[in-house]
Amino acid sequence: MAATAPAIDTDYLVECLTAMLDIASPSLHGEAMAEWLTPRLEAYGLEVTTTVRGDLMAALPNDGPRRAITAHLDTLGAMVVGQRADGRLAVRPIGHWNARFAGGARVRLHDETGRVTAVGTLLPEKASGHVYNEAVDAQPSDWAHIALRLDVNDTSQTGLASLGIGVGSLVSIESQTVITDSGFINARHLDNKAAIACVLAALQSGAATPGTRLLFSCAEELGVGLTAPMVEGIEEVLNLDIAAQGEGQNVCHDGVTVAMMDSLGPLHPVATQRVLQLCRRHAIPHARDCFPFYYCDGDSATKAGSDLRNALACFGADASHGWERVHIDSLIALARLIALWWQHGESSAPSSSRRCG
Repeated sequence: MAATAPAIDTDYLVECLTAMLDIASPSLHGEAMAEWLTPRLEAYGLEVTTTVRGDLMAALPNDGPRRAITAHLDTLGAMVVGQRADGRLAVRPIGHWNARFAGGARVRLHDETGRVTAVGTLLPEKASGHVYNEAVDAQPSDWAHIALRLDVNDTSQTGLASLGIGVGSLVSIESQTVITDSGFINARHLDNKAAIACVLAALQSGAATPGTRLLFSCAEELGVGLTAPMVEGIEEVLNLDIAAQGEGQNVCHDGVTVAMMDSLGPLHPVATQRVLQLCRRHAIPHARDCFPFYYCDGDSATKAGSDLRNALACFGADASHGWERVHIDSLIALARLIALWWQHGESSAPSSSRRCG
């Protein structure tokens, strides 16, 4: 008998997502996210371990998982690289995001313990038309022309040092979350905390997890996702991530987008067809797409020589790595797919259902 997808608690999914969006976790700085996530995974009977690097792994005690679900917990961010003559700070990005999406972002500055010691705004170097006139439009859009304006009175080197701010200080980007009555969630870092929220919602629905390891990597935005300890004994991985809407793409904005190919090449056909068949059989809105400028968790393990079948299923979002937006229906659809994937080691013949695109 075919399994039925458990009902997804939308309020719980959104509650988890909004909580995570407020937690700073630029790549390799995911301690606070791990601290928040660990007890929630343990509440579902999972045993949580960490890698030396800081990735989380969760599975049932004494289980021997051969499949895995992965969703990275790290986000984009920045780091202080110097002090400018005008009292503002020079920064460089953590992860791959364009400087044009940094202008206007509210940020937090962290000391070496991770504590927030100041807040501020990322701005173009020439940020006022009243001062620079048309030069505002002519300035380059790159990180060399982005400056961090701190909301502190003493921006001298001594004043900043007293706050624990200097070269190497971590800059996290505030999510600036807005949820509309029409069901859209606007926020920084939907990539990839929205996918983690879907995993938690699937767990909360009562979905079975035997034989599956949950993986939460802390450096995917640096291009280094799954590592050897995370995939030991694993044969198949369901990667969860963002699907970027835009010209030439075939993203399902209110359902699941199944990637057929990314920048590394085709996703594994056996693993991918398993996902597509689940969508068809259980009437999950979905579309197939190819991502030419995209790299997922499992690609790192594949490039390192791991013998894996990778599939990639995504929530559909606009303006990836910028001012991101997703519709709640897409997250619900992905959470349903996750719950079903746990219950199906194999997949039967496809049946007809509604598709996006």
